[in-house]
Amino acid sequence: MSSSFAVVGMAAFPLNTFVSDMVIQEVAARLRSENLKAAELLCLSNVLGNPRGSLPGYPSKERAKSIGNQLQDFQVSIHGPYVISLTSTEKGVLRTSRAHMTRCLRVADLVGATHVTFHAGSRQLKSATKDLVLQRLKEIMVKIENDEISALPAPEVAGKVAGFGSFEEVCEVAGAAGCLFCWDFAHDFARGGDVTNEAGILRRLELIDDTIDLSRRRLPIHLSGIFANRRGEVSHTPLNGGSNVPWKLFLSVLQEQRFLDKVSIVCESKSDERNGLDFRFEQALLIKEFIDNGRIEKEYHPSRPSLTRFFKKEEVD
Repeated sequence: MSSSFAVVGMAAFPLNTFVSDMVIQEVAARLRSENLKAAELLCLSNVLGNPRGSLPGYPSKERAKSIGNQLQDFQVSIHGPYVISLTSTEKGVLRTSRAHMTRCLRVADLVGATHVTFHAGSRQLKSATKDLVLQRLKEIMVKIENDEISALPAPEVAGKVAGFGSFEEVCEVAGAAGCLFCWDFAHDFARGGDVTNEAGILRRLELIDDTIDLSRRRLPIHLSGIFANRRGEVSHTPLNGGSNVPWKLFLSVLQEQRFLDKVSIVCESKSDERNGLDFRFEQALLIKEFIDNGRIEKEYHPSRPSLTRFFKKEEVD
């Protein structure tokens, strides 16, 4: 499998830190020099209206266009705020969530982003949450069609068992709504997903092929290390740290199944000691170099007993 099909990048600095062309040019130049092709801009704590205190607002139309012009060589995405929830039954929360989604999608269009990744919310009424998320995703899809927005929503596989939702749930609602979803592989692993063997990963690729339209867009993937316990995600870590995410097995299966040309991979590694630009690039380059070298590692040797023993399958019903 040629590495030319691989789109690999990193979660860049928050969108509000791109306050000068110098910062954008530095990030873009580094991406080019390392032959990385993707960047995810983070709007994790952005607020609606005027900024308050240290919390940033969204960029103006002119500023967003300027950022997009300087990042046009890359596949750009946006990660929406954590306050978004499609599972809430509170009118105020839902109203705010819709406003953030609309704003994020409009900014995404202005910067040339393909999608907005976001966390769908916590699991409310267990049996009804999936239907609720689907209903609200369909409402978003109608909104963006009416507003002629080309960026798509991409709900993310949740890292915590209490969050919506599992790989299967998020893939199925995204397919039914006609949008994308973000396969956070570390989250999938942390909540006990069947991803520590080739067969489990292959079943996921088959579900993607059967469910998601990738004829014009790549499937967003997040990849990192992670600490996990019986409740799922605790925190993100470097790729080779934490609870031993089988990321090399994952990339090997993607390589052999010729799936790299269907996905874009954003590295979300974090470290308690280092979180600057150099660290983010180093981690993304571990992924790129593994792919470029054509390495195949099909054996998974966990450093401790498999996490799957912590989880009950009925928790993802």
